[in-house]
Amino acid sequence: MLTKLLPDQVAKFWDVVKFAIEESLPPIVGDHPDKMSRILGACLSGSVDVWASYIINEEVRKFEGILLTKVLHDDASGTNNLLLYCVYGYSDVSKESWISGFESILKYAKNKHCMQVVAYTEVPYLIDLVKSLGGDAKYTFVSFNVNTSIKQLEEFKSEDNN
Repeated sequence: MLTKLLPDQVAKFWDVVKFAIEESLPPIVGDHPDKMSRILGACLSGSVDVWASYIINEEVRKFEGILLTKVLHDDASGTNNLLLYCVYGYSDVSKESWISGFESILKYAKNKHCMQVVAYTEVPYLIDLVKSLGGDAKYTFVSFNVNTSIKQLEEFKSEDNN
């Protein structure tokens, strides 16, 4: 079962949530020394939502996974998309749990007037699941480190001048 946590619940379970975030940060996150404090602030302020998937039965009550989402507004087109910022499973998550959680996220995205759900992943199972649900997984994520790329371009330019 996937449930959106309230800010006081995020604070109460921060150690568990923080571990999941650290293990699943997206490739766009830099190496700022205060990044986890900033992420906590975003979670507590509601600009980023924290979702918990958990198992409850007679024998156990535990977190199964953590998901962070953020509504992204594209000013140029005027559209909203729901970004799956972090997705982390503490152990093997069943197919039924993935599908149930995904259904909850899709309904939430629709309620927030989002056109798409978008995410970064290199997990083959998630890519296959998205494709099986009619989603698109054809784009390649690229990134350039600004300082390294500037240095490389300067070297390329100096080689061309020789």
